[in-house]
Amino acid sequence: MVLLEWFPAVTTTSLLAIGLWLARNLILTRLTKSVEHEFDAKLETLRGQLGESEERLRADLRAKEAEISALRSGAMTAMASRQMAVDQRRLEAVDQLWSSVTALGPAKAILPFMAVIRFDNVASQAERDPKLRKAFGFIGSGFDFKALDLSGAAKARPFLSPVVWATYSAILAMVFHAVMRLQVLKSGAPAKDIMDDQAIAKVIKAALPHQAEFIDKYGASGYYFLVDQLESKLLQDLQAMLGGSEADKASIQQAAEILRASNEVLKQVDSGE
Repeated sequence: MVLLEWFPAVTTTSLLAIGLWLARNLILTRLTKSVEHEFDAKLETLRGQLGESEERLRADLRAKEAEISALRSGAMTAMASRQMAVDQRRLEAVDQLWSSVTALGPAKAILPFMAVIRFDNVASQAERDPKLRKAFGFIGSGFDFKALDLSGAAKARPFLSPVVWATYSAILAMVFHAVMRLQVLKSGAPAKDIMDDQAIAKVIKAALPHQAEFIDKYGASGYYFLVDQLESKLLQDLQAMLGGSEADKASIQQAAEILRASNEVLKQVDSGE
């Protein structure tokens, strides 16, 4: 009897414990699934948000790339247009410069006369002899210094290389020096008060350094034989400029030296007008 009385009690207690255990597990299972479901839902929402953010980022990047590409294309087009405009202006500048060189033709015609006279002796005679001055008045009578239009070259200068402009300045200085010599003979003015032959010599030596010995030997009388060389050098300088060749340091220094010497000669011309 005692055994039988004890067994139901044990059985009831065990069943109650088992029930509680099962209920606990069931609750834990449900809680776990609920948490997992909530976590999965939030994770899915986060994935969706990340996907949307990633897509927006990609769209922004594509838009930025398109914008940068458009800007780059526009900049390249603008640069190409500017370069074409500059190249076109350089071609026009070459025409303007050569037109000025051509305009010097009547003045260049004076050089042969200056090459065949002993200037110092003749200038001394012209001071005292009005008939001699009158005779020289017929030389270059078709040339009007004040009517000489070299404005095209001045407008072209910003688009010309320093070397080109220096060579042109040397030609200008050489021609104007001859014009000034003729003016001295026409007017009978004292040559020593107006002319500085050393200044023009510096110009020609700077432009044609290989002719320095010839210049020292013949002086201004020999310039007629050098003007064609200067024009040939000018053509070479123009071709190099149009070809895109960069001037080296020595050429730049030579150009600066020519310009300094040319300016000194042109100052004499201005003061003698």
